Amino acid sequence: MKLLPALILYAAFVSSSAFADIQCSDVKYGNENYTENMEELAKRAKLPDDSYSRYHEEAVSSLCNGDAKSVTDLIDSGDLKSMEVEAIAEILGKPYKIKQRSEKGKSYGYSRDKFSSMGLCSACADNVAQFYTKKPSSACGVLAKQALEGNPEATAKLIDFPDFCTWK
Repeated sequence: MKLLPALILYAAFVSSSAFADIQCSDVKYGNENYTENMEELAKRAKLPDDSYSRYHEEAVSSLCNGDAKSVTDLIDSGDLKSMEVEAIAEILGKPYKIKQRSEKGKSYGYSRDKFSSMGLCSACADNVAQFYTKKPSSACGVLAKQALEGNPEATAKLIDFPDFCTWK
């Protein structure tokens, strides 16, 4: 019966070390095999479509540099799902404790998706969502609120993307 604990320990070692062959140095931008290594990381982490985005790259870089706040901000803003970050951190062998999204983060993510579905370009929706959540009394924040409340004129103005909605 002493063999069973040894087998369990071995199985745990093998399963945890299966991911250990992707190190931060492998996925550091500028590495000769950077793209291939990121693609392998995306597959192992089961990222959407087994591919990675600039947000995944940012999460990898931040995890490798010990910048937990930047990783948390990516989740809070809705750019990445917590389970994606958790999988990436596990593969890299980097500790990261998932935090709950803030109310402002949830509002930003929700509103950005709504503005995109109204027909705003991705960058435009992001800009408007920034104003809506961070500067709601600004001209763009007020216009965004009106659009979310169903005002078709406000929606049309947002789609035309006025200069005062460019986030700086």
